[in-house]
Amino acid sequence: MEYRGRIPDEKIDEVRLAADIAEVVGRRVKLITAGRTLKGLCPFHGDTDPSLVVNRARGTWHCFGCNEGGNVFTFVMRDEGLSFPEAVRELARRYGVPMPKPKLSPAQQREQKHRQRLLRVLELAGKFFSQQLAAPVGAAAREYLLARRGLSPQTIEEFGLGFAPEGWEHLKRYLAAQGLDERLAMEAGVLAAGTKGRGAYDRFRDRVVFPIRDMGGRVVSFGGRILGSGEPKYLNGPESPLFRKSRMLYNLDRARLPMRRKARALVVEGYFDVITLSAHGFTEAVAPMGTALTPDQVRLLGRQADEVVVVFDSDQAGRKAAERSLPVFLSEKVTAKALLLPAGHDPDTYVREVGAAALEREVAAARPLTEVVLDMIVQRGDTATPEGKSATAAACGQVLGAIKDPVVRLEYLGRTAAALGLPRGVLARRLGLPEGDTPAAPARPAPAGPRNLAANTQSIILEGALAATEAAAALAAGGALAMVTDPELAPVAQAIEAVLDAGGQVTADRVIQTLADPAAAPVVSRLAQRAPLHDPRRAEAEARALLASLERRRPRRSRSRLQAAIAAAEAAGDLAEVARLQKQRSQMSSSNLVLKPEKD
Repeated sequence: MEYRGRIPDEKIDEVRLAADIAEVVGRRVKLITAGRTLKGLCPFHGDTDPSLVVNRARGTWHCFGCNEGGNVFTFVMRDEGLSFPEAVRELARRYGVPMPKPKLSPAQQREQKHRQRLLRVLELAGKFFSQQLAAPVGAAAREYLLARRGLSPQTIEEFGLGFAPEGWEHLKRYLAAQGLDERLAMEAGVLAAGTKGRGAYDRFRDRVVFPIRDMGGRVVSFGGRILGSGEPKYLNGPESPLFRKSRMLYNLDRARLPMRRKARALVVEGYFDVITLSAHGFTEAVAPMGTALTPDQVRLLGRQADEVVVVFDSDQAGRKAAERSLPVFLSEKVTAKALLLPAGHDPDTYVREVGAAALEREVAAARPLTEVVLDMIVQRGDTATPEGKSATAAACGQVLGAIKDPVVRLEYLGRTAAALGLPRGVLARRLGLPEGDTPAAPARPAPAGPRNLAANTQSIILEGALAATEAAAALAAGGALAMVTDPELAPVAQAIEAVLDAGGQVTADRVIQTLADPAAAPVVSRLAQRAPLHDPRRAEAEARALLASLERRRPRRSRSRLQAAIAAAEAAGDLAEVARLQKQRSQMSSSNLVLKPEKD
């Protein structure tokens, strides 16, 4: 599985067995005993009645309020904002499980050493900038941060802010004194190449400096804000082997855990917006560092938060930024809302002047980004003339056509038509979009075979399989797992069979680990809560009883499906098909039905 990284399966299992799920969840949630399980308030939504259930015997957790669930790894990933390999290594560290170091080729080893040297340059540069801010030379910068920006010394320290003094070679001489190669510092982006090959000089001068960190919290570049007049007002470090601006968000290393806990992300424009918001409790804020949001950045946000609120200035530039960002969110299928601040404000000034409570109310009232952009297009369009109305409709069509969800598109189609004073069907035809009014075609008869086994019966099969390895083996051998074809449940059946094929023990947490798609983990944890807690012999006996029941019910299901197919053929006037199906019905006998998947 791709999301396992380079960690061997046997080590993943070792960590999974060593990490007590009740202890791990209990560090975050107060758990109380409820029969054979433990219950507590779910940390991932506004839970008031305990809806989180921890099943120590199964190695699973499940919230019946927000339908999140999984095993010990998925809980740590969800709670701490970690990737799967990070969660495995973090739990290995906590429970004393030694982890192997990945084997690298000579080229990879050289690349890793080079990256470590670059990181060392940036670490020392950050130390230098911090020292300069605290020194007499940094008095003006300190006054700017404390008095003009209203930051506390604690906030300055938390974000690692520094100062690059005026002059051309202060940092250059400092790094040279540490024995660092000038070319390495240029590659790291803290020194810039002089003209005509005249060596290097300090890239950041007379600026407040902001360390930019990767997801692991390591400094990979810097941004700088000039103290006096001059351009550019803000300066970012150049692209480097460590820093790809389009793939990073300022403060994401600190914000990703608050994002997961609050189920939202705030996206603002600049460094000070992020820092000031964080100081006022909005610790889920990030910024794209002066560029338009990219697909990579939106994808990062979508992995961390259920909802993204983008805070724009209400001026013309802010409105244009909102329109530019919408196609990216739509293409990445990430839910976004837009907050247009009152005129004359950015997030930094608004929260300082009006307060955190007022901003929280504004954020809570933020509207869907799609709705905001469509409203802006209509408001600026010419709706007074037929030609202008048609042109405005076409502009809205570029947004509507990009919406993939047909329900969402139909809803916005109706709203836009109302705003333009047009019937929805007329607007849909103008834009070449489905109107949503066409009657649905008659449903075709469902094909005969196990695909039509009721979803609750398929759930019962999986619950039986999760009860014990012996039960799972019996259900697999009898063909019952192959009968699980419900789109939500089929990945679980496939994972159970994969565990059996590998000779492993079928446990819920092991099945979760084997899923082809980790998003199906809550399905397993939900099924595991209902799975019977029997000894292996009884679980196997109940599995065989379930197989016998399915076999007895097979003729009845087959006849019912045939009768439905005959009725459909008669309604269609297909006499030849009617005759064929009636012959098949007459020949049907329960004695020749076996419990295995049928061909359509």
